[in-house]
Amino acid sequence: MVALVCAVGALLTGPSLRFSADVFEEGSIAQKKVRATRDFLVPDEPATLLKRQEASQAVLPVYDLSPGALGAAMESFDLSFSDEAAEPVSEREPPAPLAPEVMRERIDERWSLDINTQLAGALLESAQREQLRTLTARALEPFLTPGVVANSELFLREAKYGITVRDLEKGTSSTLKEVESTVDFDAARKELASSPPATIDSLATLARLMAAALIRPNLVYNQGLTQELRHEASESAGPVLYQMRRGETLVREGDRVTLDQALKLKAHATHVGAGEPRTIQYIVLFFSLFILTWICHEFGRVNVRKVTLKGKDLLFIASLFVVLLALERLGMALALRLDTEVAGAMRYCVPLASGLVIVRMVLNSETALVYAIPFFFAGAVGAGLESGLFFPLIASSLVGAHISGRAWRRMDFFRIGLWIGLAAALATLLVELQKGTLSDAVGWWTVLGAFLSGPFSGLLAMGIVPLAETFFGYTTDMRLTELASLDHPLLRDLMLRAPGTYHHSMVTGTLVKSAAESIGARAVLSVVAAYYHDIGKVSKPIYFIENQGGNANPHDKLAPSMSTLVLTSHVKEGVELAGKYRLGPEIIDIIEQHHGTSLIHYFYNKAKETTRPDVDEVREIEYRYPGPKPQSREAALVLLADAVEAAARTLPDPHPARIQGMVQNIINRIFADGQLDECDLSLKDLHLIARSFTRILSGIHHQRIDYPLAAHKEKRDDGDTDTKRQPQRRGQREEDNSKGEENLKRLGM
Repeated sequence: MVALVCAVGALLTGPSLRFSADVFEEGSIAQKKVRATRDFLVPDEPATLLKRQEASQAVLPVYDLSPGALGAAMESFDLSFSDEAAEPVSEREPPAPLAPEVMRERIDERWSLDINTQLAGALLESAQREQLRTLTARALEPFLTPGVVANSELFLREAKYGITVRDLEKGTSSTLKEVESTVDFDAARKELASSPPATIDSLATLARLMAAALIRPNLVYNQGLTQELRHEASESAGPVLYQMRRGETLVREGDRVTLDQALKLKAHATHVGAGEPRTIQYIVLFFSLFILTWICHEFGRVNVRKVTLKGKDLLFIASLFVVLLALERLGMALALRLDTEVAGAMRYCVPLASGLVIVRMVLNSETALVYAIPFFFAGAVGAGLESGLFFPLIASSLVGAHISGRAWRRMDFFRIGLWIGLAAALATLLVELQKGTLSDAVGWWTVLGAFLSGPFSGLLAMGIVPLAETFFGYTTDMRLTELASLDHPLLRDLMLRAPGTYHHSMVTGTLVKSAAESIGARAVLSVVAAYYHDIGKVSKPIYFIENQGGNANPHDKLAPSMSTLVLTSHVKEGVELAGKYRLGPEIIDIIEQHHGTSLIHYFYNKAKETTRPDVDEVREIEYRYPGPKPQSREAALVLLADAVEAAARTLPDPHPARIQGMVQNIINRIFADGQLDECDLSLKDLHLIARSFTRILSGIHHQRIDYPLAAHKEKRDDGDTDTKRQPQRRGQREEDNSKGEENLKRLGM
């Protein structure tokens, strides 16, 4: 699994790997001598720029030719003669023909041409107008067919080497090298309207002058298409490269870096144009990541007691590792696609710090620290070793893991995100100050991106932690807080069917909470486990003394071995109920371990007294709980609190000194019995636990003032009043003392 995850991690982070960080800016002083470690190609930017300019200039300007210009001109001609008839006098009479004078006036009005009366009269005939139209078209055609440009001076300047003519009507393009055939618009008009007579007396002259008025430029420069084609040609021109040999000196120490040297250093560091396969890089990164992860894994497994990972734990950590590296890869790809300096700060927005937060909340802080080292390495490599992300990633991740240790509400994720953002922003600020890039806007954008990684990390952790609880069966403090609700079906059932056990569980929870806080154990887990540790008693509540309420004890009619079987069965039934209601493996383990392998002294001694020594053999192992012994401090706390709380109920006179002695005796007995051998409680922890138990029990069993009852109650003949029982209090106390001694014997003390 480690090898597979490291291989995936190498694939996700490899393309961003930088083996050489020796890049100096132009004008700076080289801090060391740099020699080429391989053969590589360097882009010659001036030559590349010149090549692209030449490629752009080689693209001919594009002109759009409108062949329909002649037709448009003739349409304008036809419109000028479309109303040659006079207006009708009435609806019944036809319109009167135009007089020559009227035609002459209209020609002068529309064309600004003065024709004589004879020509005007001739134009009243349709045949003459058709001939005039033909002559006008013939006059325009020699100019419009090759093309008329608006300004020949600009045209000849742009079309020095020819033009590309795009026929808009046919949709074809052709190259025109001889541009002298094109005519300038002003020159065409001047040629058509040369030497006009004072009074026009012929159709040819009139047609030539009307053509001068109708002619328009029909060869127009397409600037947008020309620039687009030139840009494509410039981009398609490849870079000009020259080769550097391995061992060649790129820059010497103390030299002022020139532009050429800066380009060489950049190409050497980023493999520009190298054309080398990245296989070696992937292999080196894989082995580096694999060795580092394996060392950390073995160190934690051997030297850190809490790093006892199962298969699902490794699978969860591996899945989280891959998901976060994939998110980082996605952020890097987006930043590179935007291709701006500000977008480079997006690598700091990736919520990598959520990794330690999630592992800390789902598993423990020791596991988070052990696996943080390879994760930091992979995250820094994925962002680019020159990016400076390493220090902000470490600072923000550790701060987030520290804050998440006290998180037990969903809203705490926002607090965690805020602290992560502040830590990342401060660390990034220090990095930017060290690099000297904080003076420009890019540095502040980077700091802002680092701060935003905090809220993103909190939101991502909020989404992944419930998934880990659901799919991997983990029990976090937030899940425990939900289980601590007294509205849970199991606790409601326990309260209704076994109220004595319910009260005992609540008091046990109070004891373990105080003790867990005093020794630094998981208080939330201890309390919730204490609430549920005796849920197996709901199936046979009457067989447990706290639920009998003064009724007959059913164990009086059972053999000691059968009573032992009934008592020990509540552990197995509790485990089954916890599994049915999905309380989580940690609570199930504590339910299973909360009695350890302790001996049920009362029934063991009773069996020894009632059997014949020479016939029957009483085996001690048959009167012990099946175990296992407590494996964690939380399980040990529940075991101790369970025994202490049960014993405290039997004390006839529970004053503080007696409670302290009882607590110390029970803890000593459990310790001597070896029930704490497999958990990591120290003698100092046991001392703190005993002091905490004594303080809580002394508060619960404090002495109360015996208030006298009212005089009128003494006269009432009511068997339920305390007044009637007042004279018997001393005798009752003696009876309670005897029962208390019997209960202590039953508990084995």
